[in-house]
Amino acid sequence: MYTALVSAGASAQSGFPVTNLLVIIGLLVVGWPLFRKVRKSASENRKRRWVQEGLMKPPNTDVESEDHSAEPGAG
Repeated sequence: MYTALVSAGASAQSGFPVTNLLVIIGLLVVGWPLFRKVRKSASENRKRRWVQEGLMKPPNTDVESEDHSAEPGAG
């Protein structure tokens, strides 16, 4: 009787937990872009606060004034 209980317990727990793997993959698919969006928003808010407090210069948003022809490797 004891061997029957041991073998029944072993057979119930054998196998790969595919359902758990699919749940984890689903959470990553949904969570990763959300996590990146939250981090980007927090970073932008922090940089804006630093500019307001005078701890950081405003970012250069004038793309036309940048001259990349004088950089090494530009050909």
